[in-house]
Amino acid sequence: MSTTITVVGTIATDPRTTTSPGRATFCTFRLASTERKFDRERNQWMDGDTNWFTINAFRSLAAHAGTSFAKGERIVVHGKLRVRKWESEDKSGTAVEIEADSLGHDLRWGVTAFTKQTGGEPEALGSQATFGEPNDDAPPEGWASGAPGTETSESPGIANDVEAPPVSESPFPSAA
Repeated sequence: MSTTITVVGTIATDPRTTTSPGRATFCTFRLASTERKFDRERNQWMDGDTNWFTINAFRSLAAHAGTSFAKGERIVVHGKLRVRKWESEDKSGTAVEIEADSLGHDLRWGVTAFTKQTGGEPEALGSQATFGEPNDDAPPEGWASGAPGTETSESPGIANDVEAPPVSESPFPSAA
């Protein structure tokens, strides 16, 4: 059994991404999550205890995290919590790790731009890699493709990759 957890915190170490031949891409970094409490007596916010997590990501999530994140950035992590005891010759402790299922910037503290990547893992880490085949911008099978009544709205500077399905093809029954 695994415990699913969501943590908001600050990246405390530079994300380290590795890719070995025949192995999945792997990215790891440390995350500090400090509790904030309002002290009514002092009428101010106070820092509480800091929890430290090792974040591990695999495959395309690892490659994207390695190119998207840097030390000091605020992020949201969702994944599986693992707590293990460890011992070495003269030390012992507890390792608290999260195997990430989802990662993203915490938009409370800033803005970010999203670039959709399709296909497999990036070919070159640290660069804007091209994914998939050259004609990979076709909508998924079953989705509208320029049919009447399928207009999409675009935000300035953001291109829509896929058009929404027509309203008449909704899987939900009408309330008529």
